[in-house]
Amino acid sequence: MKKLLFAIVLLSSQGFAQINHGGSPLSLTNNFNSTVPVYETPILNLQPFLEEDVITDQHKDIAWRFGIEQSVNLNLNNSGLWETLPNGDRIWRLDIKSPNSKTINLNYSSFYLPIGATFFVYNKNQILGSFTNQNNSTTGEFSTSLLKGDNVILEYFEPLAVQGQGTIEVSSVVHGYRDLFNQLKAFGSSGGCNVNAICDTTFWGNEIRSAVILLTSGNSRFCSGALVNNTLQDGTPYILTANHCTPATNNIFMFNYQSPSCSTNIDGPTTQTISGCILRATDTPSDFYLVELSSIPPSNYNVFYAGWSSDTIAPTKGTGIHFPAGDVKKISHDIDPLVESTYYTSPGLNHWRVNDWNSGTTEGGSSGSPLFDQNHRIVGQLHGGDAACGNDAFDLYGKFAYSWQTDNTPSKQLKFWLDPTNSGVSTMNGYDPNGSNYATDAVLLDVSGIETFVCGDSIAPKISIRNHGTANLISLNIFYELDGTGFTQLNWAGNLSTYAIDALTLPPLYATSGAHTFKVYCTNPNGTTDNNLLNDSSTVNFNSNAQPIFATLNLITDDYGAETSWLVRDFYGNIVLQSEGYSSINGGETISENLCLYDSCFTFVLKDAYGDGFCCGFGSGEFQLLNNWGDTIAQNYTFNGDSLTFPFCLGTSTNISKINDNSSFNIYPNPNTGKFNIDFTDFSILKTIHIYDGIGKLIYHRTNISGKNMQIDLGNNSKGIYLISITSDKESSVKKILVK
Repeated sequence: MKKLLFAIVLLSSQGFAQINHGGSPLSLTNNFNSTVPVYETPILNLQPFLEEDVITDQHKDIAWRFGIEQSVNLNLNNSGLWETLPNGDRIWRLDIKSPNSKTINLNYSSFYLPIGATFFVYNKNQILGSFTNQNNSTTGEFSTSLLKGDNVILEYFEPLAVQGQGTIEVSSVVHGYRDLFNQLKAFGSSGGCNVNAICDTTFWGNEIRSAVILLTSGNSRFCSGALVNNTLQDGTPYILTANHCTPATNNIFMFNYQSPSCSTNIDGPTTQTISGCILRATDTPSDFYLVELSSIPPSNYNVFYAGWSSDTIAPTKGTGIHFPAGDVKKISHDIDPLVESTYYTSPGLNHWRVNDWNSGTTEGGSSGSPLFDQNHRIVGQLHGGDAACGNDAFDLYGKFAYSWQTDNTPSKQLKFWLDPTNSGVSTMNGYDPNGSNYATDAVLLDVSGIETFVCGDSIAPKISIRNHGTANLISLNIFYELDGTGFTQLNWAGNLSTYAIDALTLPPLYATSGAHTFKVYCTNPNGTTDNNLLNDSSTVNFNSNAQPIFATLNLITDDYGAETSWLVRDFYGNIVLQSEGYSSINGGETISENLCLYDSCFTFVLKDAYGDGFCCGFGSGEFQLLNNWGDTIAQNYTFNGDSLTFPFCLGTSTNISKINDNSSFNIYPNPNTGKFNIDFTDFSILKTIHIYDGIGKLIYHRTNISGKNMQIDLGNNSKGIYLISITSDKESSVKKILVK
């Protein structure tokens, strides 16, 4: 199945609230003798839903369901009880009960409060409100969030001067049959590899403030999104999310749900919300949706309107800010170039592909979240992918450039809304409605042009700077060095307005083979002291391969080449090379690539996103890997799973050509639960053992083994197939073993 990162519901113990205005229901502070009428929804047969959940909960492409929406028609005229107070004011109350529900939330088809009126929804667990005329929307729709328990009380207060002007019509009651407050998707439920967003506030603090999490009240599921700027920079509150999140006009959008701690996952605030939006534009090929919030975020929300880029040039890096599994806000980084891609088997290069996150990942609930380039501009929103903690899988983001104006219809493009003056610009910087905290603040935004593994002996670093100060940036001193050899000064001059960006490429620097450190910092903006010294420097660590040894990969994809990818791991399991993705969807594609490596042993991992390989239902693929001597060291025509692993060596290292079940060592019992005996009777005296897991990661290594036999214990590892490679100065052999 092609997996989509669909949203999942989030709830914290504090619940949700739209912009509310405090206070308390009158019935809690006054003694009213009248009994509140109760409306009770029909009792549901939940068994069919529970049976369906057993299946659908296993798939990311089906929204996680916690409740059943029941249609009702309850309003101020046909339900509840009116009571007149001594001064002529009135209150209206209604008790809604959904038998055996764990939570209740309500949707309103018509909602209007006159000036002076207040509205509350409450029970013994929590109070939502007060809501006032400031919560009215242009659509007339409204929604209130979940309350724990099987009943809620609605209370409407109406002053004498505006009697008869209010409208409250409840259109549906959501019966929560799975308890979101105490189980499943919520705070703390995302994978352990995720990184709290606050860890990156020094350089990504503005963009972090733009990210929002949203609840669709109709089908009750969460997605992520971002507040985006427009060329007028007038604070129009546009939110970019994914089409498959199916936004609705009564959605709830929550800002600043994030942990206040980097190292400890602490639940964040859930009160900074806005209810309701206007649907502006959407299209399916790039899976985007643009909505406009029903109101402008208040200044105390401290939001940021993110910049964007409609350029088609592949970004050199990617950063995602999102809410995986409905958890607090997280941030993920890919330091490698993004790749133009299809969406699985769909036609068209309308997505950016993140081949493998270097830190963090995404999960259900991350859908719709923004992908930023190296210049901190949005270039896409999350559509789907297979990335998760513990794997090296990819993610796919609908391309902002494709969504921009591929379709000329205003309701199917971004340009009409984000560039209302038809300025023709292709990039837009961010906008802070509250203004910068500093008069002078130059930021060393990014260092690119240095790969993690450099093939050759030179680098050409590219530096991006951004002005975070309120004063235009007109001059700046930049200092850089390689491996502590002494800093070189570069003097920059220009004219950058607030949040504007400039980039400059440094002269080539030369590095011998091995590990290196490049450092750069900026100082003296506009000839004065920088008001914020925390964002003025950057360090990049890399490895240079000054004397590369090349292996050759010859690959023929099947009809769905976009599913095919590969990576190469070094001796310690680190990824040193990986594919950039293939776009073949209507027939086999022939690819020949030189792999820049060095004198050592590696593992080559061939992967298929769909899990059916390249043989043989949809075309016949194949691959061949040649060493630096031109010898075939790996070859396959029958790959029909999700991954294959091939150990190999280059240079003077021993060549491992194939898995050899007739090798000169024996391993037994195989399979078993983890304890294997190895007999080296017919093998050379000194031996080295490497054991690799199913994705090619080294999990066991031991050198200079001199005995005739030994025992290894893999019982603490996951069940599955492993490769054991034994080498000496004279021979090498590889066998499969199975931990059951």
